[in-house]
Amino acid sequence: MNSTDSFDGSDASDAFDGSNRTPSGTVANRVRDHLSRYLSPASDEDLDVLTLWAMHTHLPQALYTTPRLLITSPMPGSGKTTVLEHLERLAPHATPMSSVSSSALIPRLIAATPTVLLIDEAEKALSPNKPNIEDVLGVLNSGYKVGGSRPVLVPSKEGGWVAQSLPTFAPVAMAGNAPDLPEDTMQRAITVTMFPAAEGDVEESDWELIEADAKDLGLSIAEWAEAVRDEVRGTRPPVPKGCTGRVRERWFPLKRVAVFAGGDWADRVDRMIINDLDQMERDQEEGLTTVKPHLQLIRDLHQVYADYDRTFVSTAEIVSALIVDRPGMWSSASTFGKDLTAQRMGRMLVKNFSIRSTKDGQGVRGYYVGNFGRAWRAVGLSAPAGRLDDTPSSEPSRPSEPSEPSNEVAVCTVCGDRLIPVDGSTTHPTCETQEAQAS
Repeated sequence: MNSTDSFDGSDASDAFDGSNRTPSGTVANRVRDHLSRYLSPASDEDLDVLTLWAMHTHLPQALYTTPRLLITSPMPGSGKTTVLEHLERLAPHATPMSSVSSSALIPRLIAATPTVLLIDEAEKALSPNKPNIEDVLGVLNSGYKVGGSRPVLVPSKEGGWVAQSLPTFAPVAMAGNAPDLPEDTMQRAITVTMFPAAEGDVEESDWELIEADAKDLGLSIAEWAEAVRDEVRGTRPPVPKGCTGRVRERWFPLKRVAVFAGGDWADRVDRMIINDLDQMERDQEEGLTTVKPHLQLIRDLHQVYADYDRTFVSTAEIVSALIVDRPGMWSSASTFGKDLTAQRMGRMLVKNFSIRSTKDGQGVRGYYVGNFGRAWRAVGLSAPAGRLDDTPSSEPSRPSEPSEPSNEVAVCTVCGDRLIPVDGSTTHPTCETQEAQAS
């Protein structure tokens, strides 16, 4: 049977075929209805995420990646801990924890019994000011993909210690009041925002009364997962355009679960992916995300070539356009404090993308649009209006501006001002420090 043929509900031969007429088609709806009774997230999409994430914890090996779930709120008392309490009943072998004492703790837990980690008070447990927190975050980052491991010292038979590679792959949910997590961790996470519930909006999670029902629902998810595990493993459903790289890694597992959840769950995930991509673009445009200068440069160059509508643009034209169009990034008003120079731009392009300037037929130095094809594809952009020439020039590549003297006078390769070299240096010490901070 083709793995994509059983999603339309036409086959009701068993109770787990993904149709709306069978129990498997209602498991996701039952989970969502349960969560909506007790939780007050910021949006309906957040309830969808919680539902699918809870279900995916029963299938991590079949899904290959497991997105980190970040449950946050603008203030205390919003129900973040309550979310973890419900996930504890719905997920298999969950381990609640409000602190992570060492980076070795998590691999040892996972090696003992494959588990789902539920970290509460993440703003404290994963605080950047906590000693050795980089090692803990490294474990959490490595464990989002099958095969993640970490060398850990374990007792040896001789009474000493020996290094052993222990697994780190496991679903992880983190709850906290806007925890300060590094960018590489956030790239692996899907965020759910909780708000305080007004009286009467949701029911109290009285575990003395609802414990059995919640655990029964967790068993229903487990039965569903066992029935579809093999098909999930072999399913590659389509995702919206632009869903690549880390974005795909965090959303694709939920899309695969949604396909087998029945109903319109797959369409819901597509809408969430599109919304996520749109939000990422808006955040970047509004300066709400930190983008390294060389990545911002390659994106801004895409717009320059779209505006000029030519296959070749001179270095002087590019620098001028960047300063005028993006003064907050490339003019003296930027945090760097100086206008962008040809030397600084050339250095970033050579160092990060191996892109060098060349000369056109009139001897003007600049860049052909084809120089940027691979770099643009790497950041999810195509050539402006399809103008991509993979062989931009028959002339052999020449060194870019940083290696060329200006009127036989040494210049700083960062700011372009005159330089008196000391010990072979090519930059002013202050410029080198500023560029390192900006990068």
